[in-house]
Amino acid sequence: MDWNFRAEIIEISHRWPIIVAFILVGSLVGGLLAYAQPSPYQAESRWHVTYNADVSPRNPDDWKNWQMEQLDILIHSDSVLQETLTRLQAQDPAWADTTLDKLAASTHTYWRNAGEWRLVAEALTSGQAAALVDTWGQVSLEQLDQALSHASETLYRSIRMDEIATNLVALNLDIASLSQIQAALNTWIQDTNGGDASQPLDPRDRWLLLSRVSGAAGWDSVEISLLEETPAPDAPASEYLPWVDRSLISIAQRLEVMAEQYNQLKAEYDRLYAEHAVQLEESRGLTAYLSAGPLDQEDNQAQRVRSTGSMAFVGGLLGLLVWMLIYLARPLIKVRKQSAV
Repeated sequence: MDWNFRAEIIEISHRWPIIVAFILVGSLVGGLLAYAQPSPYQAESRWHVTYNADVSPRNPDDWKNWQMEQLDILIHSDSVLQETLTRLQAQDPAWADTTLDKLAASTHTYWRNAGEWRLVAEALTSGQAAALVDTWGQVSLEQLDQALSHASETLYRSIRMDEIATNLVALNLDIASLSQIQAALNTWIQDTNGGDASQPLDPRDRWLLLSRVSGAAGWDSVEISLLEETPAPDAPASEYLPWVDRSLISIAQRLEVMAEQYNQLKAEYDRLYAEHAVQLEESRGLTAYLSAGPLDQEDNQAQRVRSTGSMAFVGGLLGLLVWMLIYLARPLIKVRKQSAV
C-alpha cells in the first residue's frame, strides 16, 4: 500500500483527543514523580581565580592547568569536606546523619580556566543548600589561605637556597684556588731551602712567584700591603722566604675563614632544605603564583534543580513520544497480523 502524507495528516488530526490524552497522562506521571521524589535545591558561590604568568616554567600551559587542578583537588579534599560537615552538624541537627560521601556527592565545582569559578551545592531544602555552599566556601578559602601561606614560605626558601647554592659554588672555587696557591708556595719554599738561596731569582721564576702571591691577594688588605713590600728584582732568594711565609700565613687565615663560612652556609642550606620539604607538603601542591577569593554578588537564593512544572512538561513530551512510537509501529503490527492469518 502506498503511503499518503496528506491522508496521514488528516488521520492524525482526527485522533487529537488520543494525542492529548497521552500528553496529559505523561504530564500527570511527571508531576506525580516530582511530588513523590522532590527535587533538591541548589545554591552556588562564585570565585575569581587568578594566575600570575610572570613565572616562566618549561611548559606554561601544563603548569597553569596543573595549578587549577590542584586548587580543585583542595576544594574537594577530605579535610575541607570533613571540616565543612563538622561545622554544619554543629549548626543544624539535620546534618547529623550526613556522611562524608554524601556531602562529597552534593558539592560540585564548575570551571574552565583561571577566571570565574562556580561552587555549587545541593540539599533537600533551600536553607540547607545555602548553608552548605556558604560553609563549604568559607572552609575552602581558609584552607586555601593556609596552603598559599606555606607556598609563599616554600618560594622564599627556594630562592634563598638558590642564592646559597651559588655562594657555595663560588666559595668552593675560591677555596680550591687558594689551596692550589698555598701548595705551590710551600713547594717553592722547600725548593728554595734545598738550593742556593744567595742568588737572585730568575726573572721567569720571580714573575711566577709574584703572580701566585698577587693571585692570592685578591681584595685582601693584608695581602695587598704585602705586595707593596715585594723584594727588589736583584734581591737574593733568601729575602723572599719571609715574604712568602707572611703570604702563607695570610692564606691560611683566609682559608680558615672561608671554611667557616662554607660550613655556616651549608648548615643553613640543609636547614632550609628540611623546612622546604615541610612547607612544600603543607602547600598542598599550590604555589605563591596562584590566588583566589569570592566575587561580590547579590544574595543568591537556592533554586530547585527540577521544578514540578518542568517535570510535568518533560512527562508530556514523553507521552507524546510514546504515542508517536505506537502510531509509527501500526504498519508493522498490521503486517504481522496479515502474515499470521
